[in-house]
Amino acid sequence: MPKDEFDFDDPMELNGVGLTCAEDTTAAMTESFVEEFTRLGYDHRQILALFRNPGYLGMNLALQKRGEQFVRDVIGEAFARRGRNATWLAADGVSAAAPRASRAPGGTAEESGFPPPGVTDKRSATAADPREAPVPGKTS
Repeated sequence: MPKDEFDFDDPMELNGVGLTCAEDTTAAMTESFVEEFTRLGYDHRQILALFRNPGYLGMNLALQKRGEQFVRDVIGEAFARRGRNATWLAADGVSAAAPRASRAPGGTAEESGFPPPGVTDKRSATAADPREAPVPGKTS
């Protein structure tokens, strides 16, 4: 069999498998993705751009299910654990540092350091993934 043809019976061929479960695992997935790309040296804006990119199926699914604010919180926590600061630009142009505390329910946008839900930073329209490809669906 030629090398570039897929053989379903080949036990050495890599096969992706989807697993279903009753519990919601998007929080653990999000933390895992953020941890991986943080260790690879990506900055917080690049990681968020990856979550927005539909080409990264797992990351984009987590963003759709949990929302951008949740993803930003997880990114902020991962950076804080490493002593790095994730600064998001608020809609009014004022910088706000990511919180160093854990995600606690009931906090306000002002306390968390993030813009209110539905408000994105100024760079979101021109976000690019780390390979500098434009994020699909975002125009400048």
